[in-house]
Amino acid sequence: MLLRNLSRIDLNLLHVFVVIHQEASITRAAEVLNLSQPAVSNSVAKLRSLFGDPLFVRAGNGVAPTPLAQRLIVPVREALSTLERAFGEHEPFDPATSHRILRFSMSDFAEAILLAPLVGELSSTGSRMKVENFFVPERDLHEKLASGELDFAIEFRPPSEPNLRRVLLMEDEFVCVMRSGHPALEGEFTLGAYLQLEHLHIFNRPRFSNLVDGALAAAKQRRRVTVSIEHCLAVGSILAMSDLCVTIPRIFVERFLPDEGFAMRPTPFPMAPLQTWLLWHPATERSPAHGWVKQIMQRLTASRDEQAAGHSSQ
Repeated sequence: MLLRNLSRIDLNLLHVFVVIHQEASITRAAEVLNLSQPAVSNSVAKLRSLFGDPLFVRAGNGVAPTPLAQRLIVPVREALSTLERAFGEHEPFDPATSHRILRFSMSDFAEAILLAPLVGELSSTGSRMKVENFFVPERDLHEKLASGELDFAIEFRPPSEPNLRRVLLMEDEFVCVMRSGHPALEGEFTLGAYLQLEHLHIFNRPRFSNLVDGALAAAKQRRRVTVSIEHCLAVGSILAMSDLCVTIPRIFVERFLPDEGFAMRPTPFPMAPLQTWLLWHPATERSPAHGWVKQIMQRLTASRDEQAAGHSSQ
C-alpha cells in the first residue's frame, strides 16, 4: 500500500509531518511553518490518507504520534536531510540572504560564551538566518546530527562516537572564585585552604562537572560540595551572598563576574584546561552553510584561545 502511494507524496507534506512531530501541536506547527492552521490540518488529512494511519492523536493540549509515526520519524528526517544536503552542496550560500535555521545543542555555559558572539556576527552581517539551541543528551547526539535535526553540537570533551567530525574551538584554564572580602582571600590559597571551603557545583554536563572532582580524586582529595545547581545564571548571586567557592573556567569570570564583586585564585592543584569542541556529522562536510559556520566559530574563538594561553603562561 505504502509503495503504491510513494508517487503521491509531496515533500512538503513530509516537512509538515516532521514539524508536527517536533512541536507536538498543530497550532505550534502552523506558527513554525508560517501557515494557517487549516492548511496544516489539510496536510495532516492527506498524510493520513497516504499512510492509512491517524499518525497523530489528541493528547492534552496537543497531539501525540501513533506507533507508525514514531517508526517513520527517523527515516523521514534522514531522507529530508539527505535531500537538503544534496541540494545545498550545489547552491550558492550567502549568509546575508539565507533563511536557514541553524540548530545547536550546547549547555547554557556555551550559550553565553559561544552562541552570543555567533548571534552578534549574524546580526552584523544583516543575516536572516535563525538560530535555535536545545539540550540533547550526549547519547542522542549522533542520531540527531545524522538525521539533520541538529547542525552542530558543542561539548567539553571529544565525542565517544567515532563517526562524528570535530574541531577544537578553545581551551580555558579553571580558576577558583569567591566574593570580594571572603576570609579565604586573606592568606595563601593552598590546597588545604581550598578543601576547608564549602563549594558550589554546576552539573549540567557530567563530563564538565567531573573535571574538577576528577582532578581532586587524582590527588586523593575530595571537596565539600554544599550547593549544586544545573545552570550558570545563579553563580554570581550565590557567591555574593555566601562564603562558597566555585571552580569554573576563567572566561566565565571575565565575562559575567565583575572585578569589584569577586576575586579569582589559581586552582591549588593540577588541573587540565577545559576543552570546547564543535561537533558535526560527516554527511554535512561539503555544505557551504556549515563550512561558513565552522569558519566563523573558529575565528570568534581564536583570539580568546590566544588570551587564555597568555593567562596560563603568566
